[in-house]
Amino acid sequence: MTHPSMMLHSVSARLKWRNERKKDQRLQDAGWYDLAARSQLAPVFIGGCGRSGTTLFKELLNRHSLCACGPETSLYGLPHNLQNISVPWDIDYDHLKAMQQKSRNLIEFADAFAMEFLRSEGKQIWVEKTPNNVRAIEKILTWYPKGKFIHLIRDGRDVVCSLRHHPKERVKDGKIVPIKTTNSISKCATRWLNDTMRGLAFKSHPRCLEVRYEALTETPEESLQRICRFIGIDFEPVMLSGSGEKSCRSGQNMNNHNASDNISAKSVARWKTDLTATEREDFINIAGELLITLGYAQDHSWAES
Repeated sequence: MTHPSMMLHSVSARLKWRNERKKDQRLQDAGWYDLAARSQLAPVFIGGCGRSGTTLFKELLNRHSLCACGPETSLYGLPHNLQNISVPWDIDYDHLKAMQQKSRNLIEFADAFAMEFLRSEGKQIWVEKTPNNVRAIEKILTWYPKGKFIHLIRDGRDVVCSLRHHPKERVKDGKIVPIKTTNSISKCATRWLNDTMRGLAFKSHPRCLEVRYEALTETPEESLQRICRFIGIDFEPVMLSGSGEKSCRSGQNMNNHNASDNISAKSVARWKTDLTATEREDFINIAGELLITLGYAQDHSWAES
């Protein structure tokens, strides 16, 4: 029997989702997501399935003298929500609301937001990292003719191990609060499959670059030099160091507080100890073929090892 408190929580979650969808629909009706809008900025967007190393990667870029990357914004892949920007970024909600009211559409708002951020950091290139950016690549590339997109891919077996208990934090009542999350491996595998496929669809686009988490952690300097060439900036050795000034924003590394540490490959192949035999079969049933396509496995025999 379902506990009454769980039923109330479920009802509350559905109502919140419906309200967000209604708000998003109102914004759509008002032309907020104007597909004809264009930005003259040249940002770097980072996306990929959650827990694929996007936070680690954005911290590496944030160490560069030209690049600035703050907390996630979810401006593009989720319904517009100022509260989810205000709290992690430590920006007054009313300030963001006034910025929104002065903007005709999302891109004008994002440009104003990015320029304000770059001025505060004394840098030139806005790096926007939100995993769900991968669900809006086609819009992002259209809105930003000078922008570039970096798609992070990680072994799906390791991803589901990490997604199992994420998110661990969320914004609630104006604060970042801890939460307990338990997701099934099937649900996590479905997310990895869908989000990774979205990114792979743009693999050959000249303004997109695919980066493997494993390469980033095992040969970081070589990987970062390649990434810097793609962006059009010089590689800086400081990008490899976990030392230096840290961001003071509350949500800089929300849900991943170790992202500012030195690069490590210790989480590569964690699936070998974390996944049970049944969970391995669950993964294969949903995303086993994509794992093979990406070269992480030759067949399904890994599930028996």
